Amino acid sequence: MWMGGLKHRNIRIEQNLRTVMMRKVTLQPREESFLSGYRVPELSFECRSLPYASLAPIWEQMRNRNWEAASSAARQAMDEPRIFHPEERAAMEMALAEAQRQLGATEQARRMAGRSLDLFPNQLASHMIQVNVLAGRKDFLAAYLHLSNLAVGDTKTTWDTTLSSTETHTLLAAWSWQLGEWDDVADHLASAYPEGLASMPAPLREDFFRLALYRDNPGDATAVAAIMIQDRSEAEADEVLQAMAQQGWREEALSLYTTFYETRSESQLLRRRLVALNIKQGHIEEARRLSGSGALRLAA
Repeated sequence: MWMGGLKHRNIRIEQNLRTVMMRKVTLQPREESFLSGYRVPELSFECRSLPYASLAPIWEQMRNRNWEAASSAARQAMDEPRIFHPEERAAMEMALAEAQRQLGATEQARRMAGRSLDLFPNQLASHMIQVNVLAGRKDFLAAYLHLSNLAVGDTKTTWDTTLSSTETHTLLAAWSWQLGEWDDVADHLASAYPEGLASMPAPLREDFFRLALYRDNPGDATAVAAIMIQDRSEAEADEVLQAMAQQGWREEALSLYTTFYETRSESQLLRRRLVALNIKQGHIEEARRLSGSGALRLAA
């Protein structure tokens, strides 16, 4: 009689646990996710070892973000009745272009940056002004093509800017994200962070997880989720793992839930998730073991 009661109890547990549906979770991109909010790095005018004394007063105003004063200083310098070295004039045009961009005169800024490049092609700063204008207009494809086709050498001039490989590929990834080119996003992030997911900023790893969902890539999702949930609360980790389970990656989610549960064995929520996933995956004995290891509340 006692064995029959236990059998009926186990059947009821299985039936009840099958009704514990995993909470519907959809990880919506933030209004400003890391990549959608990533911007072209601002030009720096901190250099004081300038090759031409005429640039010093312009650079001082640019450092202080006095755009009108910087524009006036640049125009006044360029109006001097003398012959300019092409690099000197190019630096002035570049600074004036950036000041005008900051003031909202983006078309003038684009043209001035072009004149600077005509005078001194082997520079990056004026290119960055132009791609900043394109990105500001949400012409992400043009910005992507412009930056990806650049072949600027080492100018060895102190007034120019630099862009690291990480910054370059993160920018290209950001514009690919805006264009919905998910495979290109993944390729650029791999180039930006060759040391792997652990070297990415935490907000970027969240985008990488969304990217794995968009690309239907359970391997990438599992790898990044394993890092993401380490320092997260139970509810936050559950949201990530539920997204994987709802994507159909139940075995991967089950593995991560199991690891996460090892240090949180008192959690009713995690036990419910584990029992439900084990049943869905056909691991009935494990589900019974978990459901019998304590009073399991079946509330969703």
